[in-house]
Amino acid sequence: MSTWPHFGTNAIHVGQDPEQWNCKAIVPPIFTCTTYKQDEPGKPPMHDYIRDGNPTRTALEKSLAACEGAQYAHTFSSGMSAVSTVMQALLKSGDHIVSVNDVYGGVNRFFRKIASNFNISVTLVDATDTSNVLNAIKDNTKLVWMESPTNPTLTVIDIAAVSEIAHKKIPPTKTN
Repeated sequence: MSTWPHFGTNAIHVGQDPEQWNCKAIVPPIFTCTTYKQDEPGKPPMHDYIRDGNPTRTALEKSLAACEGAQYAHTFSSGMSAVSTVMQALLKSGDHIVSVNDVYGGVNRFFRKIASNFNISVTLVDATDTSNVLNAIKDNTKLVWMESPTNPTLTVIDIAAVSEIAHKKIPPTKTN
């Protein structure tokens, strides 16, 4: 029996009541929906649209935060969206980045072609020799970018040693 007067409305709404999905699964289900039921306009529930999060991501982020001993974690739809967010959140015009030279291709292109549009300079170094990192840091260096193992050559960087150099040479700010 039809609930709605039109075929199309029935096709997209019948059997799709959001309240039915409270199934108490032990392993979180994978949510692929893009929008969520709102009881009234302007007052969304915890999730309202996929780009802001969904129950699957929330479960993963809570787990990652617990594993890292952090209060929060944030996941992204791709590595490059994470890279872009970090760069936009931490850097401003006139800042400088020191990066491992064997960096993922998308990050390399971001550094070579996009960062300069925002007046952000990048120095690529062979970070297997930590003195290269030390020597590349300038007064306006705000970020040392590392990937280990690197992509595509799987070069291993001594993350602890590079981190120690960065923390000693780059003055702490509210964001690092």
